[in-house]
Amino acid sequence: MHIRRATPRDFSTTATFSVPAFIHDELYRFTNPFAARYPEDFRQYYLRKHKQRNALPGYVFSVAILDPADQAEEHAPKQKAAQVDEAQQRNDGEDKIVGYAIWRRYGESEQAKSWQSQTWAEWFESSLLQLEERYVSFFGLDRSFSASQTRSLGAMGFFRDDFGAIPERWHLHNLCVDPAYQRRGIGAKLLSWGLEQAAKEKVGVTLQTSTAGELLYRHMGFKTWMERDYPGVRTGAPSLIYWPDGVEVIEARDSDISS
Repeated sequence: MHIRRATPRDFSTTATFSVPAFIHDELYRFTNPFAARYPEDFRQYYLRKHKQRNALPGYVFSVAILDPADQAEEHAPKQKAAQVDEAQQRNDGEDKIVGYAIWRRYGESEQAKSWQSQTWAEWFESSLLQLEERYVSFFGLDRSFSASQTRSLGAMGFFRDDFGAIPERWHLHNLCVDPAYQRRGIGAKLLSWGLEQAAKEKVGVTLQTSTAGELLYRHMGFKTWMERDYPGVRTGAPSLIYWPDGVEVIEARDSDISS
């Protein structure tokens, strides 16, 4: 298995397995309460989000690819990968995408700016995607989505940035593994890319975890930055942080926690 940057042709696949991966997540049960009734609308929601994030400056959308040897072992566990013939390894000429991670680099340093450049074509694509999102929102075309419940979540402060005291950092927006391939170390491998990049740049890594992902993040060395309660959504939703070795640790201020 290896990790590579996503391309636009990947997003149909990533959106498709996002539906079973997130349909029972506590957050999306709240913001998209009708996802089970309208699964294609929920899929289109992810398709739009993935295209948008990929086009924005500062974002890195990476995908986990199952290598031919991995697929050979999956279909013929007793046969060594080297003994599998070439036809079995080709995977019909297409990559087998089994997970993804969406990262964003925050900061004003030269290292941060190197991730934040945007070509004219990317700006134009991003603008068109924003117009599409406004069109879908205005006409209520996403039947899986509840605008009123999402507004109430915003009123609880869910969408505020808990990490304002850390200007230079990598932030993990989403981590998803195809449910058919979970518990194989794919999430850890996707996460490792950001941790390794943060270590090179000597900055922290931040995220807001779900119940399902918390065990993995803590196993990989993340610590609690702050914890909030969102009544009706989740009690005790921690914001987590990872500090690479040798990086100066910043502690959460009382004003961050109480705001």
